[in-house]
Order: sequence, then structure tokens, then C-alpha cells
Amino acid sequence: MFNRKFLLVLLFCFFSTSTHSSVEQTGFDEICKIYTEALNSSMQKEQMSRYIFDNVKNRVNSVDALEAHSAVFNLDPAKRYLIFKQSAELSLKQTWDCEAVKQLMK
Repeated sequence: MFNRKFLLVLLFCFFSTSTHSSVEQTGFDEICKIYTEALNSSMQKEQMSRYIFDNVKNRVNSVDALEAHSAVFNLDPAKRYLIFKQSAELSLKQTWDCEAVKQLMK
């Protein structure tokens, strides 16, 4: 009985951890997709900005990704991408890069 409960707790911890990291991965990758869609569109800069912020708000569920995205806009534009990239890598515990975010966060 003890082993069975221990195994269930262990499995629960594993699945909640793997689900959390996949949500984080999906959040940062979803932000990259949104920026890529905006970059590849023919929208004017103001339209692109509105598109990005509306879609990030509606499509991203990751708290880490949302907080990082929101926070970088209080920084010097030249530092935004580097800080966002570092936030993604700290959250995901792996390298992360997105050319569209790099281009449009300036």
C-alpha cells in the first residue's frame, strides 16, 4: 500500500512538472509565432503592435512568458530582446531564440 501511494505521488509530481514546462515552452514559442505572423504581414507598425499585444493576451497561457513580455517594454529598446531571451532561457532551462521577436522588440 505504501509503495502504491508513493508511486502515485511520484507520477503526479512528474506529470505536473512536465505539463508546467510544456506550458512555458508553448508560451514563449507562441509569442515567437505571433511576432513572426506580424513580421510577415503587411500591417503598419501601429497595427502590428496592436496585433501582437492582442494575440499575446489571448493566445498565451504561460505566466512566465506573459510577465517577461510585459516587463521588457519598461526597458531601453536596445536591451529588450536580450532580457526577454534570458527570461525565456531561465524559465525553459534551455536555449531559446526568435528572430521575429529580436527584430520587432527594438
